Amino acid sequence: LDLRGELEEAVGVLNTHGTPLGASNLALYKQLARDLLGRGRGVSTPEGVWLPGVQSLRQALFRVWTALKASPGADAGDVREIDRLLHCAHYLCLHAACRSRGGAFSEVAASIALSLVRYCDVLPADRVFYEAGQACKEVGKLNQAFVLTNRFIDICELMDDGEDAALENSDFEGTDVPFDFHLPDTQFLPESQREEVRDWVLTQSMDQKIEPVLSMRSCSKCSAKVYEASLLCSSCNTRFKPCVVTGMPVGRGRGELSPEEVFEGFHSGAQFKDYVEFVLK
Repeated sequence: LDLRGELEEAVGVLNTHGTPLGASNLALYKQLARDLLGRGRGVSTPEGVWLPGVQSLRQALFRVWTALKASPGADAGDVREIDRLLHCAHYLCLHAACRSRGGAFSEVAASIALSLVRYCDVLPADRVFYEAGQACKEVGKLNQAFVLTNRFIDICELMDDGEDAALENSDFEGTDVPFDFHLPDTQFLPESQREEVRDWVLTQSMDQKIEPVLSMRSCSKCSAKVYEASLLCSSCNTRFKPCVVTGMPVGRGRGELSPEEVFEGFHSGAQFKDYVEFVLK
């Protein structure tokens, strides 16, 4: 089914008939997840068109992830990849839910948008950099907004030129933001809106108050400065767990939940608001 482009139907079959393990099956699940998560869409595409498929995929990946965690002979590489794809789908669903609710959830949505940049090699890269840049603008982080939005423009220009060339990566050096990713097949924004974004970037580049740098935090292990959304400290090589709601790094053990408790809770059918309040307490 997925070979014909009927990705949602393929995921539905997995949820109906099960997700047995096995090398060939795992390869199918991973490819199906990457095809669905990486599929391009426009900014005006309604959530009702793309979100149900991601929610269904999240359910299927959760079943695969659970089975792998319980399998003593599971390949560590398979566990890591399925775990990463599950987290990607998880945060994408949470981002849509928080953004649609607005209000107090807007700040959470902004943090998730930053965390989704970590998956620019899975999700359409132009979209995640644009949405993260917009999120930073909304909360007044204009330096970081400039860096992310400028990256968006660079990607759009390569797409216009039909090139899959490497981007200059100094802005993201020492972070866990992937720099090796394929260009999306379709533009997220129409040309008129991309031109408005270019004008904003140009205006900011001439503003002496704007410094093109990412927002930093202090590593809780070695105190070195590290990009605020990075799960990796490049100075001491410490890896931090992501917050289960925002995806941002959790510096200490306080407030952490086991992955089993997190995903069991998220998939238990509880009300979204109740689950988030439970996690944030």
